[in-house]
Amino acid sequence: MKTYVVLLRGINVGGKNKIPMAELKRFLEEQGFEDVVTYIQSGNTVLRSDLSAKKLSAKIENSLPKKFKLDGSVIKILALDRKTFKKVIAQAPKEFGKDNSKYRYYVLFPMGTRTSQAIKEIDVREGIDKAWQGDVAIYYRLPSLTSPNATKSYLNKVAQKPVYAAITMRNWNTTIKLLEIVEGYKT
Repeated sequence: MKTYVVLLRGINVGGKNKIPMAELKRFLEEQGFEDVVTYIQSGNTVLRSDLSAKKLSAKIENSLPKKFKLDGSVIKILALDRKTFKKVIAQAPKEFGKDNSKYRYYVLFPMGTRTSQAIKEIDVREGIDKAWQGDVAIYYRLPSLTSPNATKSYLNKVAQKPVYAAITMRNWNTTIKLLEIVEGYKT
């Protein structure tokens, strides 16, 4: 049985596709997944399953909109096994997440596309933003909310591109917390 981080895209965003985490946890357990843990309201889950990552993602993606009467067109699921998720953390640039007073840090997880393809559509503003490509994720640094450059970032432009439908984002703190939860599971 493998441990997975499961990222749900398209739930609990802007008051749409609402699912209480307790109900999501119960639903995943009913689907046969074990040791289900949810983290905050934005669709972060850690669980155990015998399924492959691809089959696990498909199973949740197909059944979730039916169970909760959601707009299935925006729901996407990405399952990353423990080894792959640890690689996301390990491949982060050295300075990533180190200066929260100056910057905000996000991890962009492509879903159904490669990072090499997705990064072509991720704009950075010279001197404001910075992006790095990893094998599994894209790392994006933008000015902190207290910076005079906070509104000059190009990260919000990704929402206006077709690639946005194939990406889910998590801030660095959430990503690190998910690793802590994964590390709490016995192998």
